[in-house]
Amino acid sequence: MSPATEIPGIQSLERGLALFDLLARQEAPCGLSDLARQAGMHRAKAYRYLVSLVRAGWVQQDAHGNYGVGSAMQTLAVTWLSRQDALQLARNAARELAQSLGQTCFVSVWGQAGATAVRVYQPDRAVSVSVAEGAVLGLQSSATGRVFATWGNTPSAPLPLEMQQKIRMDGLAAIEGEHVSGINALSAPVFDGQGRLALALTLVGPASSLLADAASPAAAELWQAARRISETLGCPGL
Repeated sequence: MSPATEIPGIQSLERGLALFDLLARQEAPCGLSDLARQAGMHRAKAYRYLVSLVRAGWVQQDAHGNYGVGSAMQTLAVTWLSRQDALQLARNAARELAQSLGQTCFVSVWGQAGATAVRVYQPDRAVSVSVAEGAVLGLQSSATGRVFATWGNTPSAPLPLEMQQKIRMDGLAAIEGEHVSGINALSAPVFDGQGRLALALTLVGPASSLLADAASPAAAELWQAARRISETLGCPGL
């Protein structure tokens, strides 16, 4: 049992926070009676909590008398998002992917020389593909480069429109032995809170064990990991 569960708290505060949490999960502003009913709380008590929350800026009331989250919630969200470290989140994800899929996984950012591998994680297996930290990946010949060429603000070497459209549709880029013969790669984009490309997560491995197929299980796991990081960073429109 943690210390937080051993020490008695303030029940009224906990009830008020529970009511606020319920309100925050509503898809649209909610009326007092409906909110009280969902909370299993007397209408008058729910109203008193809401009055306090409105005064503090956590809740606001619209012209129809319905309640929704207030400006303090937005301020808190922006503050929390600003403290999220995209690279740290990606490093953790890459480490887990390398072990769960048995393939090399690395994180790339856009540097002065282009798409650059900054963190590389190897799986616990005898044979794996080696990628050097600091390696610069070609915009056209690598899966990582194609992610930056498709979603990033790259200065040159644009991809053919049809290729970009396919990458966008698939949600990631796949390379089948084009960069190095017999070596396949999958790369997915991670977006920041403004919807801009922040970095790329890339899997690379022998063609015998890593399919260059956007519909493969490895591609799905990579895409989901990249999406989770983007969601944590507050990327809009996901």
